[in-house]
Amino acid sequence: MSLDSKYMIPKFYYYITPLFILLDYFGGLSVRAAVLDSMPLYKNLYYGFCICCGIGIYFRPGFSAVVALFESMIIVLMTVLSVFLPYVRYIMEADVLNTNLDFTNTFSIPRIVNIVLSGTIGIFAFHGSLRMLGTPEDRPHSNTAGI
Repeated sequence: MSLDSKYMIPKFYYYITPLFILLDYFGGLSVRAAVLDSMPLYKNLYYGFCICCGIGIYFRPGFSAVVALFESMIIVLMTVLSVFLPYVRYIMEADVLNTNLDFTNTFSIPRIVNIVLSGTIGIFAFHGSLRMLGTPEDRPHSNTAGI
């Protein structure tokens, strides 16, 4: 299997960004950028950045590894923040010993789907980009055979 065919999942993810935008703004289902629901300016900037990534990959396929590597770092950061920030918000705003904290709105189905989808695509894009850029696979942290 060629690297280009392995890299098709992240490319497809960029190409269907307009579908995610339509689902978000007209369907009310924020799947791709659920962590940014409370920050519409940053959500619009992120969607614009993803569209630019898709356009750039379409017209300059040679840059696809670099674009996906950079964007995958943003996806991983957003995924970590989407899990971590609600806990910090509750600890800072609520009584920590109160057992009536409502996490159901924080971790709704769209947000969980966003975490799983973004995390998975981010990992595929990151490792696929490293392979396409020629980064050696014999990294010390990936050698677990001796343990």
